[in-house]
Amino acid sequence: MPLRDRINRVARRLGYEVRQYTPLRSFAAARQRLLEGVEVVVDVGANTGQYGKLLREGGYSGRIVSLEPVAEAYAELRGRARADGAWEAVCVAVSDADGEITLNVTGDSRSSSILPRNERFSDKPGWAPKESRPVPARRLDGLVGELLGPGERAYLKLDVQGYERAVLAGAGDALGRFQALELELSVTPLYDGQPGVGEMLPLLAERGFRPVCLEPILLDDDGLLMELDGLFARA
Repeated sequence: MPLRDRINRVARRLGYEVRQYTPLRSFAAARQRLLEGVEVVVDVGANTGQYGKLLREGGYSGRIVSLEPVAEAYAELRGRARADGAWEAVCVAVSDADGEITLNVTGDSRSSSILPRNERFSDKPGWAPKESRPVPARRLDGLVGELLGPGERAYLKLDVQGYERAVLAGAGDALGRFQALELELSVTPLYDGQPGVGEMLPLLAERGFRPVCLEPILLDDDGLLMELDGLFARA
């Protein structure tokens, strides 16, 4: 009798079952699976298009709609989108109200946010605010009707630097158009007024999303976890 079978026989007598360990799939693999059948990805807070580039490199060939309010980053994003052919870029901030909103632009435009930078982290290279400027803002529930076709299977990605709660509030019932959601979750707030992971997880559950995969993306100088990337699927 093979050794594996002998071990299983002994284990069962003791009330246990021995199985081969299978590690959880990676974040990228989990995203790839959620993208199966998706026809359009709405990329909120696209910056210069890094996420869209990542999707293309991963084999996603469907439509991408990227929204970015920082003019300098948008100029590069628009160039990438035009060269792609199935990628649309829109210069707008996504918020909980339509109109105009003040954006705090940082030296590294990836850190720009509607929210003010937490004083604890304002001295990090590129994180300090450079200027505040008014930008056009739209609610996601209004944008969805303009950006998505009827019945189009959609995926939502948010990279809005602590402003996730307001973006979700502005999505209203249109959030139901998305079968999956990707966003950052804060353990230690980087921005004043930023909701923590303890608030966001119940909020996402109320809106019909369950967690699929969480991945650490930022540690502080002491090695303590500050921020996670999260993947969620509609329950």
